[in-house]
Amino acid sequence: MQQDGVRAIETPLGRMVAVASETGLTSLGWSDENENGSTVGEGHIEVAREWVRAFFERRAAPLPELDRSGLTHFQDSVLGTLSEVAPFGEVVSYGGLASATGSRGASRAVGSVMASNPWALLVPCHRVVRSDGRVGNYSGCEGRSSKMWLLGHEGHHFDSEQRLVR
Repeated sequence: MQQDGVRAIETPLGRMVAVASETGLTSLGWSDENENGSTVGEGHIEVAREWVRAFFERRAAPLPELDRSGLTHFQDSVLGTLSEVAPFGEVVSYGGLASATGSRGASRAVGSVMASNPWALLVPCHRVVRSDGRVGNYSGCEGRSSKMWLLGHEGHHFDSEQRLVR
């Protein structure tokens, strides 16, 4: 079995690493992981690179195919629903996302799925906020400050308590 391909992508927030199998992208996140010489998933990685560039330039680009093979049914449901309910420039609460997946009352479980999201930006966990409008936590890059940067990039503003201003 060949090793998944690993390639770096430079962003305004730092270095991201895309990892892909033959099936699709297995992860995209901020990392110092070294690139490897594997050509496995090369096409998926190139689509991911272009999508990341487009995101930071605020333009549309095709989404890479995701290799969802390691997800539970609940994780797949939550991650799959997120992009539908919170497109670029929109946010959803943890409880709202739980309800949208048919798991009303599972906001903590949704938070756990967001914390382990293997595809930063592509599956926009930075768009999930607390029900009181506060930003909440973020496990990627530099944490909450990166989440605020990403939301600001998408047009959101905050008050002094890191609460979204509508």
